[in-house]
Amino acid sequence: MEKKAAKKPRTIDRYQIVEKLGQGAMAVVYKAYDPRIGRELAIKLLRKERIIDEEYLTRFQREAKAVGALSHPNIVTVFDVGEFDQRPYIVMELLEGTPLDELMSASRKYSAREALPIAIQLASALDYAHSRGIVHRDIKPSNIVCSSDNEIKITDFGIAHFDSGEATQQTRMGDVLGTPQYMSPEQVLGQKIDGRSDLFSVGVILYQLLTGQRPFTGDTVATLMYQIANTDPPPMEELGADVPASLRKITNKLLAKAPENRFQTGRELAESLTHVLEDLEEKEQAKETKRIIPLRVKWSLIMVAIVSVTMLASISVIYKKQYESMRQQVFDYGSSIVRFVASESAVDILSEDWVAIDLYVQGTSERKEFVYLTVIDHNGIVRGASDQSLVGKPYVESGERERVAEVKEAEVFSAVSPRGDGRIFDFKSPILFRDKTIGTVHLGISQASLDKVANLTLYLMIVLLVVTLGVVAVFSYILANYFSAPIKVVIRALNQLKNNRIDYRIEKTRNDEFGQLYSSFNSLAEALQKRNEKSPD
Repeated sequence: MEKKAAKKPRTIDRYQIVEKLGQGAMAVVYKAYDPRIGRELAIKLLRKERIIDEEYLTRFQREAKAVGALSHPNIVTVFDVGEFDQRPYIVMELLEGTPLDELMSASRKYSAREALPIAIQLASALDYAHSRGIVHRDIKPSNIVCSSDNEIKITDFGIAHFDSGEATQQTRMGDVLGTPQYMSPEQVLGQKIDGRSDLFSVGVILYQLLTGQRPFTGDTVATLMYQIANTDPPPMEELGADVPASLRKITNKLLAKAPENRFQTGRELAESLTHVLEDLEEKEQAKETKRIIPLRVKWSLIMVAIVSVTMLASISVIYKKQYESMRQQVFDYGSSIVRFVASESAVDILSEDWVAIDLYVQGTSERKEFVYLTVIDHNGIVRGASDQSLVGKPYVESGERERVAEVKEAEVFSAVSPRGDGRIFDFKSPILFRDKTIGTVHLGISQASLDKVANLTLYLMIVLLVVTLGVVAVFSYILANYFSAPIKVVIRALNQLKNNRIDYRIEKTRNDEFGQLYSSFNSLAEALQKRNEKSPD
């Protein structure tokens, strides 16, 4: 005949019992009210029939000691311990949420984006506990409570181990038969355990979250324990799970059989998981938010634009000045030649020695520096020319002519070459005798050489411009990327706060304004964490 259920006490010391929340093999949990501070809380009371059981009593006391020594936003907070009717009890925060095992029912698969915050908080909480010498030893979904805002709390430290660093802590069968699916290989083999055993359990939970299946599924406890100790779980991709490669790698590392092949600390695990989450968030933000021009690109474009405008203006001025200078040199050279020929031809023109003039012109033209050289008498008849077919004929000027300069007594025209191979400078100088014009000399010099030198100069300037812009763009991009990296660090840190990682800190240090920003964020996160510890409700 079953024993009649024990009646609910009306009060436990000063705490007023509101209702019974549940019970397990070891204890009963009540919702209670503390009139002294006006707060609702939970009381875990050892079952009456377990008082005489030394093992359960030891477990209960161990839990009170373990949780009472911890203060972390992802670990249930203990306010008080005591004894009522010879039964020990623990007063802890009242958790509003759902156990993870209920959320994972019906083989639901979590996306990587959903599973990562849970795993990160688990890793952070366990790192905190491990750093204080406490190994939980029973990490499983039913011992994890999830709130509506995705904050988790680890509960039930009933079989926690306080690591003394001396004696070998072995796992007894009676401690673990309830949930062997989440045990580590060293637990099932009864070997010494440490914090890495809890991390194996996190790997099992993460695998189950992502695939909807446990990694080890033996029909019997013996088969299950053999699988945990000796076989690898099915690859997640074979189970149809859409999991990033980096997260699969982390999960596989967590499930390594040898503790030395796993993550060595919860902190190391949390950092790796955080990197994966940050990558996913950046991809999501890139899809959801309005597309922006990254600072490094914007800065590079601005610098390139500034340098381009500056250099183009400089090149324009330099090219124009240089071209004018070279053209003036051509004008000076051509005018001096044409005036010299006019001076040398004056006597022969006056004496009408056309043979002498023609020979002089032919000799001068042999130097091939000119397109043409023509001497004309006062009647407009060609008396000497580099083109012999023009001698003795009236001189005809080109129809397309433009006067461009006058150098001393010589006029300079820009005209089409009579050979049809481009434009020339036509230098015209009068032949004078006692200040009286007795003839004219025309000298043609091609503009091609001048244009060739000018174009070469312009080409070299453009090459210099392109090279300079390339160097400016590369260094501006590198420099802008260097300065935008700290902004990304802060954005990622703020995303951690958004995901309830109030224990997250920026570890990077800088001796500049960004360093001050890092310090300000860390101070903010520390203040939020302290406030959360003081007011867990």
